[in-house]
Amino acid sequence: MLNNYLLLAYRNLVASKLTSFINIVGLSIAVASAIAVFLILRNFWTLDDFHANGDRIFMVEYTTKTDGEILTFGDAPAPLAAALTADFPQVERTVRIQREGVLVYSKESLIEERITYADTGFFQMFTFPLKYGNPALLRDPNALVLSHEMAEKYFPNQNPVGQPFAVIGSNKERQQYVVQGVAESFPDNIGFAFDLLTGYHLTHAALKNQDWTTHLSGVFVEMSDPQDAKKLAGQTGRYVERYNANNREQPIESFVFDNLRDPAPNAHQVNRRPAEANDPLATIIFSAMALLMMGLSCFNYVNISLGAVARRLKEIGVRKVLGSTRRQIIFQFMTENLLLCLVALALGLLITAVFLVPLFNDVMVMNISLAFAKNLPLWMFLVGILGFTALASGAYPALYISAFRPVAIFAGKLRFGRNNVLSRLLLVSQFVLAFLAVILGVVITSAGSQWNQLDWGYDPDQTLVLRLTDSTQYTIIKDQLAENPFVLTVGGTEDHVGESQGRELVYVGEREQRIIRYNVGADYAQSLGLQLAAGRFFVANRAAENAQSVVVNETFVKNQTWQGAALGQTIRVGQNLFTVTGVVKDFKLLGSGAARPVVLFAANNPAKFQYLVARFAPGSGPKVAGFLDKNWQKKFTGTEPLHFYQKDVFESFNTTFQNLAISFGYIAGLALLIACMGLYGLAAQHFTRRVKEVSVRKVLGASVANIILLVNRRFLFSLLAAGVVANLVAFIGIRLVLQQTQEFTGSFQPGLLPFLTANVIVFLTAALAVGIQSWKVANVQLAEVLRWE
Repeated sequence: MLNNYLLLAYRNLVASKLTSFINIVGLSIAVASAIAVFLILRNFWTLDDFHANGDRIFMVEYTTKTDGEILTFGDAPAPLAAALTADFPQVERTVRIQREGVLVYSKESLIEERITYADTGFFQMFTFPLKYGNPALLRDPNALVLSHEMAEKYFPNQNPVGQPFAVIGSNKERQQYVVQGVAESFPDNIGFAFDLLTGYHLTHAALKNQDWTTHLSGVFVEMSDPQDAKKLAGQTGRYVERYNANNREQPIESFVFDNLRDPAPNAHQVNRRPAEANDPLATIIFSAMALLMMGLSCFNYVNISLGAVARRLKEIGVRKVLGSTRRQIIFQFMTENLLLCLVALALGLLITAVFLVPLFNDVMVMNISLAFAKNLPLWMFLVGILGFTALASGAYPALYISAFRPVAIFAGKLRFGRNNVLSRLLLVSQFVLAFLAVILGVVITSAGSQWNQLDWGYDPDQTLVLRLTDSTQYTIIKDQLAENPFVLTVGGTEDHVGESQGRELVYVGEREQRIIRYNVGADYAQSLGLQLAAGRFFVANRAAENAQSVVVNETFVKNQTWQGAALGQTIRVGQNLFTVTGVVKDFKLLGSGAARPVVLFAANNPAKFQYLVARFAPGSGPKVAGFLDKNWQKKFTGTEPLHFYQKDVFESFNTTFQNLAISFGYIAGLALLIACMGLYGLAAQHFTRRVKEVSVRKVLGASVANIILLVNRRFLFSLLAAGVVANLVAFIGIRLVLQQTQEFTGSFQPGLLPFLTANVIVFLTAALAVGIQSWKVANVQLAEVLRWE
C-alpha cells in the first residue's frame, strides 16, 4: 500500500513540473533559512555550556546606582578573589582574569591582539583541552598558550611549542614569551575565550599595584554546590563596605553571582561582562527571519495547491466512486507533500552548507557549522522542521480537497479557483511579508549610506595617525615631522577619536554623569581639526593651567542646567575640580554619528602617548606618509610603522554594517523570490483558465492593454493591499525602534525614499513575474483556442 502511495506521489510531482519546481525551491529556501537560524540560536542558547563544571562556575558582578537606575558590571575588584577563597569553604577555587591589548611582532610588522592573564587554576576550572602542552604551564610567567586560531595565524601547519613570542604591552615595554601550549579548536557556542593566554603573575606590568580600587576583566568562582551562590551573595556585605571605603565617589550596592552555564535573564545588559551573553532581541530577530521565510513558503504552497485543484477534480471524483475513503485521499495528498518536503529538505541542507553558513560566518563574530556527527539536537530539529513543513503546507489543501463530493464534481458544479477568498488572503499575506523584508533591507542600506556620509565635525582627509609602541617614539617622530613642509601641526594623545576612549563619572554640582574621556596633548585637537564653538584649546606652554582645565563638547553642555555660558563652569572628578575653558563643536565619535557627552583632559607626559596625530596640507598625505616611513626605518629598524589616515578610522564599522546590509538584502531577495514564484505559479493557473474568455474579448475588439489590465486586475489589487499594510507596519515599527535605540543610531531617520525604492522593487519584480505570461495571453492565437474539435 505504501509503495503505491509513494509511486502515485512521484508520478503526480513529475506530471506537475512547474508547480513542483516552485514549491520545492520555495520550501528549500525557507528550510535553509530555518536551519541557519537554528544553528545561530543554538549557539546563543547554549553559550559556554561545554564546560564540565559549568553549573558550578559563577562570575562575580556588582551593582551600582546612577541617577536612580541600578546598573550591573562584570569587572570585579582584584582583591575579592583571594577574600572569597579565604573566607568561604564552599568556594573550591577562584580564577582572576585580566585582558590587555598588545602588539605582536610578526616578521617586520606589528599586529594588534589581546592577551589574557589567568590564575593557575584556569584549566582546572574551565574545559579548554590543550592540543599541545600541560595545564601546569601557567605557573611559569614567561609561558604562553595560543588558541588554535592564533597558532594557525602565526605558525601555520607547525607545532609552535618552544617558539619565542614577543609582544608589546600597554606600557610600551617589550615582553618575551615562549609558546608552551596550544589549545584545541573552540566550540562554536563559545562566549568566553582567549587568543593569547599566560599566567596571572604580579611580575607582569599590567597586574602591578592592585588594590580595592583596581578592577579586573573578570573574577570567576567555582562552588562546591551551585545552591551556595545565593547564600554567598547574601554574605558579601563586608566586601561592599571594604570596597566603598576605598571608592567613596563611586560606591557599589551589592555583589552578585551569575552562573556561566545558566546566566540571569538580564545578563546581556551587564556592563563589561567577561563572557558573552544571549540577548533576547537576537532570538526575536532571528526567529522572525525564519518565521517570515517559512510563512512565505507555506502560504505559497497552500496557494498554488488550491489553485491547482481544478486539474485534479476528476481524479478525486473517480477515486471516491471506486471506493476510496476520505482518509485514504488525505493520506495520498500528504504522502505527495511529504515527498516534496523531503526533496526540499535535502536541497535546503545543500543551500545552508554552500551559501548560508559562509554568509553568516563572514558577517557574525560567532561562527556556525553544519555538523551532523554526535549532534542529536540538529537531527531532532531536521525531523521537526520536516514534520512542521509537511503539516503547515499540506494539511489544509489535503483536508479541503478530500472533502469534495463526486456528484458535485461530475455535475460540473465546482468551479474552484475563480473567486477564492482564501487564495487572495494568502497572496496578500505573502506580499506583506515580502514588502516588509524588502523595506527593512532598503532601510538598513540607507542607514549605512547616511552614516557613511555624515559630517564628521572636522575634515578627516588631512590627518595621519601613528600608533606608538615605545615611550620615546613621540618626541623623536614629532621633531622629524616638524621638518616636513607639508606638516601643519603635530599632537599626541593617550586616547584617540574612533580608536580608543575612556569612561568617567563626573559631577556637575551634585549631579553625577557618565562621560567619554579623552586624555590629549596640547596640540591634539588642532592636529585632528576639531572646531571650537567657544573659548580655547589647551596651550602647550601652560602645563599647570592645563592640568586644571577641560574642554567639553556641545552635547555635554546641552545636558547641563547651567545659567549662562559654559566657560568658567566647574566639574568635579573625584576630589579634583576642573574649569571649562573651551567648548568644541560636536564631532563624530561612533560610526553611526550618535552623540555622547565628551570631556577632553590635558595629558602632559609624552611618554604615555599612544598615538601621534599629524595634520598635513591638502593633497600631501602620501608624501607625508612616505616621509614618515623613511625616517621610521632610520630610527626604529626591524619594524614597520603602524599608521593610517583618520578618514579610514570607521572603516571597520562601515564594513561590518555593509556586510549586515548585504546579508539582509539577500534575505529580502529570497523572500521576494519566494513570493514572486508563488505569484508566477498562480498567474499561470489563472491565465490558463481565462484563455477562452480572453479570446472572445479579442474577437469583440478588446485591445492588448485592456486585456493585460483585465487578467492582472486581481493580482494588482492584492499587491496594492499588501503594500498599504506593509508600509504602515514598517513605518510605525521603524519609528518605534529608532526611538528606543537613538543612543546608538543617532539622528538617523529613513525618510520616504527607502519606502518608495522598496515599493518600486517589489512591484517591478512582481510585474516581471507575470509579465511574460500576460503578454502571451494577450496575444493568444484565436484560431488555436476557439476552434471546435
